[in-house]
Amino acid sequence: MHTASEKSFYEIKEINQNGITFTNGEKIVFQSCIKQGSNGKTFIAERDLFAQPPYFLFFTAERPTKILFNKKGIFSKSENRKQFRELQRMIIEFGYSSYDLG
Repeated sequence: MHTASEKSFYEIKEINQNGITFTNGEKIVFQSCIKQGSNGKTFIAERDLFAQPPYFLFFTAERPTKILFNKKGIFSKSENRKQFRELQRMIIEFGYSSYDLG
């Protein structure tokens, strides 16, 4: 497996039912991340809220893409967890799932 490409959650420009677009124009297309597994046709990523920093690892084609929740400063831990849960909620709302490693 290739080393993951790392992106900060705070580099995201847009999230919609098709995927994630970053400020530099790179994209994660959810449909292309589907990995057959215990969760069937909707499994697109792994996630770990308790890692430092928390992250989602998407199964993108060339190599996995890891989105890090790595905001620094006062209240950063609670902000990172809030954003993590929001991304998880959106993935579910769009009909996909992720595997919890935490």
